[in-house]
Amino acid sequence: MSPEDVAAARSLGTDGTRLADAGDCNGAIPKLEAAEKLFHAPTTLDRLGECEISVGRLVAGTEDLNRVVREPLAASAPPAFLAAKKRAQAALTAALPRIGNLKIHVDGPTADKIAITVDGVAVSSALLDADRPTDPGAHAVSVSATGYKADTENVNVREGAESTVSLKLEIDPTAVAVGAPPPGEAATPAPFTATTASAQVSSGSSAPSRGPAIAAFAVGGVGLLVGTVFGVLALGSKSTLDSECANKTCPAKAQSDIDSLSSKATISTVGFGVGIAGVAVGAILLVVQHGSEKSAATWHEVPRPVWSPWIGVGTAGVGGTFQ
Repeated sequence: MSPEDVAAARSLGTDGTRLADAGDCNGAIPKLEAAEKLFHAPTTLDRLGECEISVGRLVAGTEDLNRVVREPLAASAPPAFLAAKKRAQAALTAALPRIGNLKIHVDGPTADKIAITVDGVAVSSALLDADRPTDPGAHAVSVSATGYKADTENVNVREGAESTVSLKLEIDPTAVAVGAPPPGEAATPAPFTATTASAQVSSGSSAPSRGPAIAAFAVGGVGLLVGTVFGVLALGSKSTLDSECANKTCPAKAQSDIDSLSSKATISTVGFGVGIAGVAVGAILLVVQHGSEKSAATWHEVPRPVWSPWIGVGTAGVGGTFQ
């Protein structure tokens, strides 16, 4: 502690004592409290306790006087400290019988769930149904608990007497239930259902891609286009040969037209085969994909089809296996 703090404590204590001697305890208490916080002295704490008792704060005042009385003093202590100790004992003996006792009773939830205040100051629930030293006079006792309607009762505590106040906490039907479990209790897990499993499977895997199906449809479309174009060209060549080959006998110069007709017909057939196979593969992929989305929550490994289009001379098709 600095010398400045000691000097300030002495000045505040002197002013507080002067006001107490003049009978102005309301003005003296703040100065005496500040002086005691800066530097403890039995002379300051004694006068603070006396003033607190004078303004009706019997419990606080007697506790301060108890500290002065119980504080051991050295043989070399100043005479003022020894006088303060004797003065505190006399004031304490006169004030203790005046303190009242307040017993608070609450009907409703268990004590650990109840919040209690007396004149706005929190009181431990351990004091329920126990004598609580209380200053004489009027007091407002309030209790509350989560999920219950709060209750407040006024009680007048007489000097040296025991007073009882009873309160009741009723369930509040409009209260919102609290979801958090009390400390030390584990939250009850939600039941594991098929819906939960479906949600987990859906969240854990991405939706199948429609890219392969679209590619198959694209290949099929090109194949059908090629087949159509060369089919039309083949029909043109056939019409020319029909006019050249009377009685199904063709001259030697028509051999090139015959070869051209055969090539166009082959390409047209292959194009239609590829087109039909592509469309079929695309449709199958869409069906399989839709089925896999619907059965994603069954946890079964569904065999995957592997399709392989094939093309031969004058024909085409598609084959597949399951993996």
